[in-house]
Amino acid sequence: MSSEEPTAPRRRTFDSAYAFSFAIAVGLILFIAGLVISLTLGSGTSVGLIFGIPLLLAGLILPVFMMRDLFKQNEVSGPCPYCSNPIRTSDATLSLMCPNCKNVVMVRDMKLCPLDNSTAGNATGA
Repeated sequence: MSSEEPTAPRRRTFDSAYAFSFAIAVGLILFIAGLVISLTLGSGTSVGLIFGIPLLLAGLILPVFMMRDLFKQNEVSGPCPYCSNPIRTSDATLSLMCPNCKNVVMVRDMKLCPLDNSTAGNATGA
């Protein structure tokens, strides 16, 4: 027997692309269902409107509610890893130049990191 413990298989998680697609699909299904119910059952009775209109509204509101985390930006602040000058930026920034020492600083996992040698050509535009 080996001394290594068996590891659980990795499960797929929702990243932002899957969450966006799932939210749009759910919203579209609810909207179309509400539209069909409103148009087919709503012309003669109020039952179609009672069920159709809330489904229409849910199809419009639910995707925005499900994607609320994609719309917010977080502020990243900390000292420059080269000169300790305070830097403030958003998490949407991939790399920036320190205004004090002019070195390129990367933003990773909500932290300011020095530029890696492996990514130096991509970050500086060379």
